[in-house]
Amino acid sequence: MTRTILIAGPTGLIGTTTVQQALADPQVGQVIALTRRPIGTTHPKLTEWTAPGDDLLAGLRPQQVDAVICCLGTTIHNVGGDKARFIHVDKDLVVGLGRWAKANGVPVMSVVSAIGADAGSGVFYNRVKGEMERDLKAMGLPTLHLFHPSILTGPRQEKRTGERIGIAVATLLSPLLPDRYKPMPHDVLAKALLRSTQVTQSGTHSYRSIRSLASG
Repeated sequence: MTRTILIAGPTGLIGTTTVQQALADPQVGQVIALTRRPIGTTHPKLTEWTAPGDDLLAGLRPQQVDAVICCLGTTIHNVGGDKARFIHVDKDLVVGLGRWAKANGVPVMSVVSAIGADAGSGVFYNRVKGEMERDLKAMGLPTLHLFHPSILTGPRQEKRTGERIGIAVATLLSPLLPDRYKPMPHDVLAKALLRSTQVTQSGTHSYRSIRSLASG
């Protein structure tokens, strides 16, 4: 039996790759892309739920799906330093998606978080990610997968000078780093996300050694 997977954030680096891999997976019968704009892909297995206006969650519909993969996320640079906007994207939308999953009986939700996620952190980015995780855990979702990748590598549309420098340094030091801190290829993370939707053991599962799940 094939599965239906909803992917939120399908136009970013990880979301785009996850959509492509899901469409190529014979075990996936339908891919629903929750998006604000057309994703530029046509496929018989692909359905787009395009949100009206800026409210992404308004694009959600009461349909049963087998899993939700959340690739939502931005940077403080991309929102012009607006912390409220960052919180809206990286926390509020993700938590809202979790509520929809809970209300619609979705058995599995997989979320891209961050390696330093901590609700008590003094670092704004890490604190927001930690608060998002805390709120998702409190919902009692049947199966929740939280991914904590290190710096991501792959072709991006936007320019991130600081991130490029970070990738170069991390790549240089990679042989000396523990697995969880090594730069994470975008396609490896996408593969792990997709594989996690088949892991239905109840409870919350956190992944830092993501490569092992991807190689499965």
